[in-house]
Amino acid sequence: MRFLHYPVMNREVITVFADTDKQLFIDCTIGLGGHSYYMLKNFKQASLIAIDVDNESMAQAKNNLKKFQGRVTFYCLNFIDIFEKIDLTGLPVSGVLVDPGISMYQLREQGRGFSHSLNSKLDMRKDKSIKINATDVLNSFTEAQLIEIFEKYGELEKPKELAKKVIERRLFGSLDTSFKLKKIVEQVYGKKIRKGKVHPAAKVFQALRIFVNKELEGIDVFLQKIPQYLQAGAKIIYLSYHSIEDRIVKNTLKFLQESQKINIIKPFPMFPSRDEILENPASHSARLRAAEVI
Repeated sequence: MRFLHYPVMNREVITVFADTDKQLFIDCTIGLGGHSYYMLKNFKQASLIAIDVDNESMAQAKNNLKKFQGRVTFYCLNFIDIFEKIDLTGLPVSGVLVDPGISMYQLREQGRGFSHSLNSKLDMRKDKSIKINATDVLNSFTEAQLIEIFEKYGELEKPKELAKKVIERRLFGSLDTSFKLKKIVEQVYGKKIRKGKVHPAAKVFQALRIFVNKELEGIDVFLQKIPQYLQAGAKIIYLSYHSIEDRIVKNTLKFLQESQKINIIKPFPMFPSRDEILENPASHSARLRAAEVI
C-alpha cells in the first residue's frame, strides 16, 4: 500500500518488534496508519491498539487499515494519557511505538499551517479542541513569551530579533498565515539556504507547533509508566525528529535502565539508511531509540 505519509524507519521498527511474542501492539501516534499497516501485515496473529489525537488523521487511518478489521481498536486521545484512559490490565502488550512526527497529510492539509512551504491559515493544532492556536500566540503573546518559545522549542539563533519583528509586524494587521510568518523569518535570517540546511522557517514553525500542542509535556512520565504495563520481553520504540525531544527520551530511558526496569537495545540511536533518506528526504532528522522491558 502507498501512504501519503511514509512510515519512517519501518524496517527497523519491524525488526525490533519481530523479537517479541507479537500478540498486541500499541501504536501511540497512528497518523495515517503506515507503521500499523506493516506491523499487522508482518505479524499476522497480532492485534493492535491505535491511538491519535488528530481526528482527521484517525479517519484516514481507519480507511487505510480496513482490511485488518477486527484486529484494530481505535482511540482518539493523547498517547500521554493512555494508561489513565485505557484499561491495559492483563493485556499481553508486546510492544509500544511512538512516532510523533507530522505526517505529509497534515503538512499539506489546507487550514492547518504546519508547513512553511504552503500558504495557509496559521493554526497548527493537532487536536482541534485545544483553545489556543499559532495565530493566537503570534498576535497576543508578549515579546518575552515569544523569545522563550523560539529559544526553548526551536533552539533558534537571534530569537530576540525575531520576536521583535513579530511584534512590529502585528501592529499592521493580524499575523495569521504561514507565508506572512515566513516573510518575517526571511527578514531576520535571510532567504538563502545553505547546502544541506533546511529553511530557517522550519525551526520557527517547529517551535510554535511544539508549544501549541504541548508536545514535550509528560513524555518522561509516560515512558516511566510503560514498564508497569508491559510484560518482560516487550519492546519500546520511540522515534523523535529534533534534539529537544530526543534528549528527553534518551535521559528517561537511561534512568529506567539504571533503575533495572528496561535494557536499552542500543547505546546510540538508530538513523534512517541512506536509501531511505533518498526515497523520503523528510526522514533525515529521525532518530530511533529502542528498549526491552525486563
